[in-house]
Amino acid sequence: MTHACTARQRTAQLEAQPTRTARRTLTQLSFAALAFGLVVLGSAHGALTGSAAGAKPTAEPSALTQAPAVSWAVDKDGDGVTDYYNPTHGAVRGRDAFGSGHFGASRDGGKREHEGVDYVVAPGGPVHSPIAGEVARLGYAYRGEGGYRVVEIVNSETKIKARILYVAPSVEVGDVVAAGQEIGIAQDLNARYPGITNHVHVELRGRRQQLINAAEQLPSGSVTHQQRRAAGARPT
Repeated sequence: MTHACTARQRTAQLEAQPTRTARRTLTQLSFAALAFGLVVLGSAHGALTGSAAGAKPTAEPSALTQAPAVSWAVDKDGDGVTDYYNPTHGAVRGRDAFGSGHFGASRDGGKREHEGVDYVVAPGGPVHSPIAGEVARLGYAYRGEGGYRVVEIVNSETKIKARILYVAPSVEVGDVVAAGQEIGIAQDLNARYPGITNHVHVELRGRRQQLINAAEQLPSGSVTHQQRRAAGARPT
């Protein structure tokens, strides 16, 4: 009986041995596969990291491929504060059926000259103060007529005065405004001048009340244009 039991135990051990060997082999293969995967992953990570570290940054687009930046502000004395500002972010009005919006343009068949500069804007568009100062007066653009408004701003330090016509004001007399601050919205001129290019009219006067060509102070072009003008070069 003892010999029979011993024989059966040996037979069972022999039958179980291949199973344990197979399991041990599978376990070893699993660990090997995991180790190989980690090595591959680490290599890939290192390659990506090295590639990123050694890659050259993408070059910025050249100036020729970029639209010119536009500056509406001018810091004339370089103190970091805007001195002059384009009131509408628009160009000077060109010639239409009612004349030109440039400074000194002919008016009334040559009897007088245009005393300001007209800056193009759509009706209802925002209008910004061309200078810093105090709102000195709110009035009407035409005596005896309502409707079209005028805002006058005076800078007590520089003595520059600005008159902005055809703007429905959002400011009040006594308000202190910065150059570039919104002061109202543009009015529609077509009721009085059918077909005219809508604009606001800006007059600047100096310390001695002399007229100043606003187009020489208020920017209406690219930064390059403004830099050339500031450097004394004649703009093209």
